Amino acid sequence: MTKTERLAAIFAVAFAVIYAPTMDYNWTMATYHPIQGIWQFGRAPPLGGGSPAMYWYGFVITAGLGASVVTALAALVPEKVMDRVPWRSLTWIATLCSIVYIGYVLLPYATKS
Repeated sequence: MTKTERLAAIFAVAFAVIYAPTMDYNWTMATYHPIQGIWQFGRAPPLGGGSPAMYWYGFVITAGLGASVVTALAALVPEKVMDRVPWRSLTWIATLCSIVYIGYVLLPYATKS
């Protein structure tokens, strides 16, 4: 596995691991209001006029920045240490665990009567 492939796998693992709790605890870096076309920094309540507040973009920004920091730090770790970790398998495992976690968190919304 080349260093670029390894860092891409580290980014994928970090993104999945960071995204799930970011969504669960609503740690968003930005809020978008589509009707008004307004971006706000951080978590903002919906604006008047029936406009929804879209937090998903902020979740992706938060997870992307966090994963970038983790990847930059991982680039500093020696190659011999990084070769011991099965990154390809870990990428799939972390992503699937993240999907299961998000499904569990969203289950109450799907089962409301």
